[in-house]
Amino acid sequence: MRPSQGTRFTFANTISPATNDDNGYIKNIINYSKYYPYKSNIFSFKTKLGNITSLQNKELSVDDKFSLGGRWLRGFDIYGVGPRKSSSSYIGGKNIIASKFDLDRPILGTSDNPIDLNLFTDIGTVFDNKIDPTYSTQSIRASYGFGLKFYSPIGPIGFSWGFPILKEDHDIERMFSFSVGLMN
Repeated sequence: MRPSQGTRFTFANTISPATNDDNGYIKNIINYSKYYPYKSNIFSFKTKLGNITSLQNKELSVDDKFSLGGRWLRGFDIYGVGPRKSSSSYIGGKNIIASKFDLDRPILGTSDNPIDLNLFTDIGTVFDNKIDPTYSTQSIRASYGFGLKFYSPIGPIGFSWGFPILKEDHDIERMFSFSVGLMN
């Protein structure tokens, strides 16, 4: 729940067979995390690489494609970055590359319910579609910010304030985010 050192690597492969109402796909996601302790601080690096491919060379469902924002690109809405038809019509992408750099410093670390200050920088992009969306800038987006992590008796609670530094006009920003259970 509160890693302080070590490495974590996961690979997920999903195969959805083609049926009458679905063209099927193969989806691969690699997640890598590395934690470095330094005195009472914890530096962490997390990255996510993903690809989805249609089995019948057709356009994939928006729900099956990748989105970027929220936990993986703080400072942007959960569907705030990536290809879209309009400002409210998200399309998603067939590929994702994202990385997060965090520094966690204990504010109240001696109790059973520690509180950490979190400083972060996130960077990433979602790209590639069979169709050509109206807004398909495949540029890299980035943000920085700070937050608080409270490890309560009912589970972790987080507050983050993110500020985009690399963005496009059609991206949807979200400065404040609140999370329960999953920490960045």
